[in-house]
Amino acid sequence: VTDVIVLNETRGTPDALIVSHLPFGPTAKFTLFNVLPRHDMEALGRGTGAKMPQAFPQLLFHGLTTPLGQRVRSILKYLFPVPREDSKRVITLFEEGDAIRFR
Repeated sequence: VTDVIVLNETRGTPDALIVSHLPFGPTAKFTLFNVLPRHDMEALGRGTGAKMPQAFPQLLFHGLTTPLGQRVRSILKYLFPVPREDSKRVITLFEEGDAIRFR
């Protein structure tokens, strides 16, 4: 069992993400807005000594309670490895209208 992730871009800006769980699915396509690449985030922290953590993140989901939301939640959940219990890194995914915000 594996996942295939395809990131589409237009003129260097990521605009879509396709996730396919092999061999039997599901496959989901997400449209991306306001993407800030990891390299740019590190550049913003220069001078402060801030570095991107390498620890696997804890995942927090808010919303996504409908049957479709549960399906999307499981698709996204299996993209990340299981974190250690003492991990302090957190990724929040929350439903807002028809969008899923990622922070």
